[in-house]
Amino acid sequence: MKKKTRIFKHVFLFCLIALIASFCNPKGYSRVSAASKASYEIINKKKTESNQNRTATYLYQLPQLKGSSNAVKKINKSLKADYKSTLESKKSLFWYFDNSNASYKDDYFCLYKCKVTYNQKGYICFKYTCEWYAGGVHNGWEYGLTYRLKDGKKMGIQDVLAGNRKDAKKKIANAYAKKISSLGYDPIMRMDYSDFKFYIKPGKKVIVCFGPYQPMGGNGHVSFKMKGKV
Repeated sequence: MKKKTRIFKHVFLFCLIALIASFCNPKGYSRVSAASKASYEIINKKKTESNQNRTATYLYQLPQLKGSSNAVKKINKSLKADYKSTLESKKSLFWYFDNSNASYKDDYFCLYKCKVTYNQKGYICFKYTCEWYAGGVHNGWEYGLTYRLKDGKKMGIQDVLAGNRKDAKKKIANAYAKKISSLGYDPIMRMDYSDFKFYIKPGKKVIVCFGPYQPMGGNGHVSFKMKGKV
C-alpha cells in the first residue's frame, strides 16, 4: 500500500510540473531554439525606369524576422530604418536619370543586396553588398547589421570584436595599418565607434569594412578579417 502511495505521489508531481510548464509556455515553443536562431524573409524593394538610352534600377533587399515578440519587432524596426536611410540615394538616382542628356547607352543603379552570414547561438547578421552608379564614379561597398535575438539589441563593433572593449578601435587601426596602409591609422583612431561597419561569420570571425572611400583617401573599399567573440 505504501509503495502504491509513493507511485501515486510521483505521478501526481509529474503531472503538476507538466501543467505548470504548459501554462508558462502555452504554444509549446522551445525557448532555447527560438532564441538561438531566427526565421526571416527578404523583401525586394525595387523601382526601375527606362528610356531609349538607359535603365535606372533601385533595389533594396529588406530582411524581416518572423514572429511577434518585442525583440523581433525591435529588430524589424531597425532593419526598416536602414532601408529608409537609402531613400535619398534612390531619389538622387532617378534625378540623375531624369536630368541626364547623355546620348550614349549607360545603365544607372543603386543596389543593396542582402544575405545572412550568421544565424546561430542567439545572433543574426545581415550583410549588404552595395553599388552606386549614375554616370560618374562607380562606388561599391559592404556593411552588416548584427542583432542579439533575446532582446533585439543592435551590436556595435566593440560588442563582437575579441578582447577588451576599450581597445577595439586601436586593434582595428593596427590591423588596417598592417594589412592595408599605415596612412589609415590616425583617421581610424579619430572615428566614433558608431561609424565602424562590419559583419560577422561563423568561427568567431568579424569582417571590418571600409568604403567606398577608405580612411587614407581614394575611391574603392576594403574589408579584412579580425577575431571575434560571438
